[in-house]
Parts: sequence; structure tokens; C-alpha cells
Amino acid sequence: MQAMHEIELKFGLPASQLDALRAELARLGADIARPQILQAAYFDTPDRRLAQARAALRVRREDDDWVQTFKSAGLNTMVRVEDNQPATPPAASADGEALRPDLSRHGEAARQVLFQALGWQPERDPPGHHSGLVALYRTDMRRTRARLTVAAGTPHEGMVELALDEGAILAGEGTQQRCQAVCELEIELLSGSPQAVILAAEAWVTRFGLWLDTQTKAHRGDRLARQVLPMATPPAEPTTPARTVPANPAASRDGDHSTATPWPVALEAALGRYTRAMSALASASAEDTADAGASWGAATRDLLTVAHAETAQPWAHDLAAQAEALAQRIAALNLDQPETLTALARSADATRMALAVFTVLLSV
Repeated sequence: MQAMHEIELKFGLPASQLDALRAELARLGADIARPQILQAAYFDTPDRRLAQARAALRVRREDDDWVQTFKSAGLNTMVRVEDNQPATPPAASADGEALRPDLSRHGEAARQVLFQALGWQPERDPPGHHSGLVALYRTDMRRTRARLTVAAGTPHEGMVELALDEGAILAGEGTQQRCQAVCELEIELLSGSPQAVILAAEAWVTRFGLWLDTQTKAHRGDRLARQVLPMATPPAEPTTPARTVPANPAASRDGDHSTATPWPVALEAALGRYTRAMSALASASAEDTADAGASWGAATRDLLTVAHAETAQPWAHDLAAQAEALAQRIAALNLDQPETLTALARSADATRMALAVFTVLLSV
């Protein structure tokens, strides 16, 4: 196992479509009667240093195997850094202690984040047992998987995995325990063109009423754990690693191109704000629905602004039309009525807007 870039999108789904979606996975070869059992513990410091660094560390049982995984932010919410390494089952540990991670298992990219976020000293404490990590929350999932070839014979051909996760995220113990049900579909690229993920998503959004949800299990687990440990610090707003692209003169209206923001950077930033607000609204997890609705509307208008500034780009016209139509629908809603915002955030048009932007960014 080694570090890699994980290319996937995750979707929520209406309960009314669950049986139909399971049936389609079975038609594609999934063993519905025998889902994979995934049980994981997620580790962080009580003051959430990994969450602040937009990273997650887990040890997971995958049927009879144990895997330790480090994840951190990538170029956008479709691409993340993932480092998977074999882990030792807790029963096999020499001292019989509870399950805990071994930081020395990871490669250089992960080690740098762990060093900076935790103050880990690998020379003195190779496994990181004194870095302050504790198990903050855990997940108990049943995963049903199938594979699908998309756009065969075209430049966008790719093999994707469709994974239906059903289960729960848990934090705390006894009377302090908090639990959140999970039912979501992940579409992950196994090989070929990343655009295959977008194409598969478009088809399944139409067929099963899916909506894009960029809130990871780690994000939701951390939020749940903070209900048990309310003194803990919430994670900072996500940041997107800088993309190296030439500045586009069209992005500057005053002729001073030296300070112009390259359009992919502006588009990624707006997409990040768009998907965060949309996902919070769609999952009804926004602490302040009106603020999340306002942020979603502002991000949609930002997408429109970028498209209007790039009229020479082949994608600009269609993207602007989608953004303008959606911005008008958001503006027409009463932001103090959560149910109307949730319905729109779960609509196919809202997800297609995000998929259209991902398609543009994949072309850069």
C-alpha cells in the first residue's frame, strides 16, 4: 500500500430510492447479501490539531484486514491525498493495549503534516504514542460495492467503483454517546479518466435523486465528537492548495494583469464555498441555515462572475447560464425556511452545477 490521490465524489440519497439503488448495484454484480464490514476509529488530539490541518487519521477493520489511513486535502473536494498502510490488529499487539495508530507507517507527505500539526518527533517517538492522539469517534459501516465501466471507447473512458455505505458514526460512551446514521454513495475512480466519475455521477443523480455531499465522515464525526467534548476547537475553514497556472489577462478588467487572480483559482475557491454550504443545507446540518443559504447564494454568484469574465473559454456560456438560473432560485427563497433550502440543495440542478464546475477544473 502507498500514498495516492483519491479521486471520488460522495452523494446523499433519498430513503425512497434506497431499494432501487441496491437493486441496480446487484445488477452490476454487487453481493447485496454480504456487504463488506468496515469498523474504524478516528484519531485526533482533544484540541483538534489534525482537523485544523484538514487531515484525518483512522485505523479501520476491513472484514478480516486492518488498515491505517491518513487523508488530507487535495486540489479540490473531488481530489484528496490518501495514504493507506497495513495496521496491526489490536489483539496482536505485544502489550495488549487498545487500538492506536502507528505514525511511522506513513510516507513522507503524511509525515510532514503529522509533524507540523502534532509536533511529532519521529526520532524520539517513532509510533507517535506521545503525540496526544486519542480516539475521538468511530464508524460502523456496511459497504456494498460494484464496478462500472463508463464512456467505453471514448477519451473519457474509466472504471469506477460504486460503494453504498450504510451504518453510523458514534462518539462518546454510555449516556454521553452521540450517534448519526449514514447512508451515502461514493463514486471513486479506479482507472482511466477522472471525467468518468463525473459522467457516472450525472447518470446516477438523474436516476436515483442523489445530491452531492462533500462532508466527509471525518468532518461529521468531528462535529459529533464536539457535542461530547464541547470545549474542543472546531476545525478551521478548508483551504485549497495553490494551483500553478498562468494568469489569464481576461480576469483583469483594468489592464493590470500582475495582480489578476487566475480563473482556475477563483473557480476552485467559489466551488469550495458552494459545495460546503450546499452540503450543509442538504444534510440539514447547518447550524445557521440562513447564513449557509446566504453563503451558498454568494458562492453561486461568484461562479457566475468567473464565467462572465472568461467569455473566450468554451465552457463559459453554459456555466454562466446554469449559475444564473440557480442564483435566481436561491435568491427567491426565504432563507429563514430551512425546508425550502434543503429541498433546493438536494435538487439535481444544484448537484449538476457543481459537476459542471468539476468538469471545467479537470480540463485545466
